[in-house]
Amino acid sequence: MNRVRLLAAILIWSVSADALAQQGAGGESANPNPMTTYERFASLAEAGDPEIQHFLGFMHFYGDGVELNYDASHYWFHQAAEEGDLKSMRNLGLFHSRALPRIPEKFFDPMEANLWFSLAAAGGKDPKLSSLASKYYGQFLAPDTKKLLQETDKRQSGETVYVTFCAGCHGFDGYASYPSAPSFALGEALQRSDSALITSILNGKGAMPSWRNNLSPDLANAAISYIRTILDGNTAGITRAQEQQSSSHQTASPERNLVEIGEQVYMQFCGGCHGFNGVAWYVNSPSFALSERMDKRNEELANSIRNGRGEMPSWEFMLKPEQIDALVLFIRTLSINYENGIASNLRAAPESFFRFRPRGVIGPKPGGRNYLDF
Repeated sequence: MNRVRLLAAILIWSVSADALAQQGAGGESANPNPMTTYERFASLAEAGDPEIQHFLGFMHFYGDGVELNYDASHYWFHQAAEEGDLKSMRNLGLFHSRALPRIPEKFFDPMEANLWFSLAAAGGKDPKLSSLASKYYGQFLAPDTKKLLQETDKRQSGETVYVTFCAGCHGFDGYASYPSAPSFALGEALQRSDSALITSILNGKGAMPSWRNNLSPDLANAAISYIRTILDGNTAGITRAQEQQSSSHQTASPERNLVEIGEQVYMQFCGGCHGFNGVAWYVNSPSFALSERMDKRNEELANSIRNGRGEMPSWEFMLKPEQIDALVLFIRTLSINYENGIASNLRAAPESFFRFRPRGVIGPKPGGRNYLDF
């Protein structure tokens, strides 16, 4: 891991998914006539484009448009993250943590998870945090972190420990970036005594690793003191926690129910071509994860589904009007899931689904009992 590049990566901003879609569609590619989405983007990723490298990591992670391959996914996320892609940094944090049980155990590395979570949080939220992360990650990557921490001014030791070892998962501002990690700004876990929290830091708790080899009890205590100041300085935290708790008890909204219906329809009728997680297999199908076609109004999208468009057939006689409306709502969530990273659930192919091959394509039909030639 190149230390200089890592520190420089904090200050680099990633380009948007829209730019990715435009670049791929706009045409600079070593393959002038790509058939698959992977062919469309692979040469650009190999040329060093970090946003497209991130996209290939996403494709391999979900097995959309390409075979599922965690090693390839990790490789492409790493390439993009080292060039400053913030989404890839966060995805690497998820890769190296226990946040996603289906990721192979060989990738588990809590130190590296915290590093990438921290770099992503610092680079994407506040320029001041970038400076803070840059300051402390020189220590984080140093060969003797423990000695450096012991030499730190005691008044700053709590902040130093928190930023170096905790902020990646629990958030620089106390709002956790790691699934299931307590958000201290909301008062989560702070009802426990200092001694219990110190024990958790030193011995580990749940998915959190032990920091006993890195931190002394005094430094762990300093971190707890600093953590409690996060809540003290955020009087809105309790209100926000109460609002979240209240909302969690509310029944699902009508729109959410429609999205769930749309997902069921999408998996059977659309996912085979457009990708079960939004990445199309062939280039003639839009990749909704990249927001392709998402500039259209709901009515236009519904009309394309009803009447067909280009090589896509009409579904008017197979889907009810309310199913089409629900389908449009669900399709719009796929680009949001892409931006949120690999924390989203994997949507595996159902037992039976439709997929249409472009005209002239021959050969075996991979997957899906309802696999139709077009």
